[in-house]
Amino acid sequence: MAKKKLGNVNVNTQNMRANISLSRFDEQIQSAQYWLDSQVMTDMVPYMPHETGTFINVTRAKSASLAGTGMVCAGTGPMGRFLYYGKGMVDELTGSPWARKGAKKVLVTEFAGHTNAKVDLSYQNPKATPKWFETAKKNHGKAWVTHVKKQAGGN
Repeated sequence: MAKKKLGNVNVNTQNMRANISLSRFDEQIQSAQYWLDSQVMTDMVPYMPHETGTFINVTRAKSASLAGTGMVCAGTGPMGRFLYYGKGMVDELTGSPWARKGAKKVLVTEFAGHTNAKVDLSYQNPKATPKWFETAKKNHGKAWVTHVKKQAGGN
């Protein structure tokens, strides 16, 4: 993804004309964005489910490929969506948590038939929570803002 560049600000009034270049802030802002994206992923990990570690490793790799763009991957497919929300999902036709290839999954509460799947997931990691980004933001958000302001040249 191409880096976004800050342009110039032109101010014209009756008594003054100014052209202010903001390009000196480009590197600082890009560096702060890269740090923030990477730190958000790092701070989410303790709250993510990690039975084998594969889910976290794949999610971390996806987030690393996005670092600096302002986007972070909170959970990769195919299991990311239901793990993130902490809700059981099943094959819409069979009611099995192990869906057929290409099958659509629905929440257990939306399945019309009988299934033994759990409505709410439980995680082996005792610190894991559904919506782990929100948990990380609640616990680390102020530190993120403080560091980004400092790195981007603010107070």
